[in-house]
Amino acid sequence: MDHSSKAVDRGAKLLAAGAVQQAVQVVAAAAERGDPDALHQLALWHVYGQPLPRDFGAARTLFGRAGEAGHAGAAITHAVFVALGAGGLKPDWRGALRLLHAAAEKDPVAAKQAKLLDAMALDNVGAPAHVPKIEPLSLQPRIGVLRGLFTAAECAHVAALAKPLLTPSIVVDSTTGKSMLHPIRTSDGAVLGPIQQDLVLEALNRRIAAATGTRAEQGEPLTVLRYSPGQQYRLHHDCLPGERNQRIITAIVYLNDGYAGGATCFPETGVEFKGKAGDAIVFANVRGNGQVEEKSRHAGRPVERGEKWISTRWIRAGDFDPWGLRG
Repeated sequence: MDHSSKAVDRGAKLLAAGAVQQAVQVVAAAAERGDPDALHQLALWHVYGQPLPRDFGAARTLFGRAGEAGHAGAAITHAVFVALGAGGLKPDWRGALRLLHAAAEKDPVAAKQAKLLDAMALDNVGAPAHVPKIEPLSLQPRIGVLRGLFTAAECAHVAALAKPLLTPSIVVDSTTGKSMLHPIRTSDGAVLGPIQQDLVLEALNRRIAAATGTRAEQGEPLTVLRYSPGQQYRLHHDCLPGERNQRIITAIVYLNDGYAGGATCFPETGVEFKGKAGDAIVFANVRGNGQVEEKSRHAGRPVERGEKWISTRWIRAGDFDPWGLRG
């Protein structure tokens, strides 16, 4: 039932015409009648803060109501909100699982996610019972490999989740303010934030945290990149200039193999690695004193044949707000 209702379509047209109050009234009235699409739209408006005030508590309630009314996507997002504790409540992994399994009784997408989660050995907070040990490739800087961090099915799930969201990598020109193709990274990418993700992705994020000895809350949303032949990520450093809550660790999970080229290399250390599907390379971006580790500069070599899919999790020194808002 995840299609736009007439009320939501009308609300979009009114918004485009500048009739904000009327648009909200139309969608809110449909939501009061139990329209699942209108309930979902109100929830999204409260998440993004336009045209309604940003209110995660209200969004959480509306996602729940939309899911109960038959909106499959809202039911999945509601489960994520419960797992994350979005909306001011305590994170509840077991409660989120119950919601997903209830949705799975009617929704094949939710059922597939539940099956993937049931195959994972997780504790009551969604953390993995076991993770592979890091195999060191370099001690200065610290670079290591985690073999088989994701299963083949999990890799396929992440890629499928990101695929419809992929867009060419761009940056904003500081002089003109216009978007332009990224000068360093030639690829297509997608950021899987709380609205785009599901419980499977959240469990994988928690697995990355456990494997790197960090907290899941320190990680940025997972970014998925697809490189076609000739595309590459030129030499760069993952630290952000002037950032207080710095990216201290990078974890890159290879989602596929069978392509030519595309190795990850660290020229100043001589390390070059090309993982199999599910393998991860993990490296420190800062030294023990918090200073930038210049030797962590790395590049993704050009893909020569086939497609290369990776997912990257940048881990900060402290907790990172995936919503772009604190409090």
